[in-house]
Amino acid sequence: MYYLDTSVLLAYTLAQAVEPQRYEATRRCINQLQAQPGSMVTSFYALHEVFLFALDQAPTEELGNTFGKTALTEILALPVRVLPLLSRTERTAHIKKFAALEDSTDVPHAISAYLSNCRVIVAYDEHFKKLPPLLSYRTPEQLLVP
Repeated sequence: MYYLDTSVLLAYTLAQAVEPQRYEATRRCINQLQAQPGSMVTSFYALHEVFLFALDQAPTEELGNTFGKTALTEILALPVRVLPLLSRTERTAHIKKFAALEDSTDVPHAISAYLSNCRVIVAYDEHFKKLPPLLSYRTPEQLLVP
């Protein structure tokens, strides 16, 4: 299974105009993954971060709310499994496995992916290059079948 990180979801939804090449690669990657039922996973962490991005980037809170809801609707329309927030027990039991990740906000994504039997985190966040061998990091471009 493939865990779709916030950076990929942003490229697919809110950053299409700003990053057209990433949008196109992400769109193609997601289309390719849709041919493998049950292969896409994300989490409430990623969904929350997408919504916060919309709020932060919009000129008004009302517009940010509208953009955020539209992005979430687009993501949830995909055949993607949404993972819940981690319990304290899950976080405590697995945090050391991902201690090499420099950005602490990436850790819940990695633990969630690991606990859901994902083997690949699809992202544009190079912090994930420091994942332990339990998981691997790939960009959408690296997953595209020629």
